Amino acid sequence: MCRMLGGASRKMVDQRLKELESNGMVIRNVIDSRPIAVAYSLTEFGRSALDILEQLRVWSENHTND
Repeated sequence: MCRMLGGASRKMVDQRLKELESNGMVIRNVIDSRPIAVAYSLTEFGRSALDILEQLRVWSENHTND
């Protein structure tokens, strides 16, 4: 995931995921396999923010070079 996020450090990604979890945006699911893995999924609350975040992404792309 860190590579997908433009080289963000693992510590930074872990901190942000913990914040998102504590704010009710994502659910942390431990997958009981070998090796143990963790998956995150959006909550209903998290999904409700997707339209707003998409609008913000488009706005920022349109105003990057202003």
